[in-house]
Amino acid sequence: MHEGSPTPPSPPEAPSPSAPPQAARRRPPGSLEEEVLGVLHRSGELSPGEVRELLPDAVKLSYSAVVTTLTRLHAKGVVTRRRRGRGYVYSSPGDPATLVAWRMNRLLAGQADHRRALTHFIAALSPTDEALVRDLLASAPAPAPAPADGPAVDHGADGADSAGPDSERRR
Repeated sequence: MHEGSPTPPSPPEAPSPSAPPQAARRRPPGSLEEEVLGVLHRSGELSPGEVRELLPDAVKLSYSAVVTTLTRLHAKGVVTRRRRGRGYVYSSPGDPATLVAWRMNRLLAGQADHRRALTHFIAALSPTDEALVRDLLASAPAPAPAPADGPAVDHGADGADSAGPDSERRR
């Protein structure tokens, strides 16, 4: 090349052999459980092998990974199982709304400050949905009394812990 002429662009680097392929990257927490639950909601009662076969191609897993996921979901009370032959078949007893509620609870459980998370959640609701939440809370049965060995916490009509009679919920 002559001086002053532009240098040709270098070819793009090939991925290093040690870099994980796109499919081998870690999934977001809970996404595998959601995929498995989605299969059970759509298909009813299934064995782990049947669940594995119905997972999308991008989510193909080993049989043991599916069994582990189903066992964890059963331990959490999200799916039911019954004996069939030497193994189990699993089902999701709720409808799609039950799955959404489970996801919301799982996300909330991951937050240290429930009050702040719920405040942001409520603030982002449409006026119609906010009114629905208020109606649901107003018609919910009264909470059970606190156990004798723990302090009583007043969750109030809005479900928020209150520090006393003068506390207010702020948005």
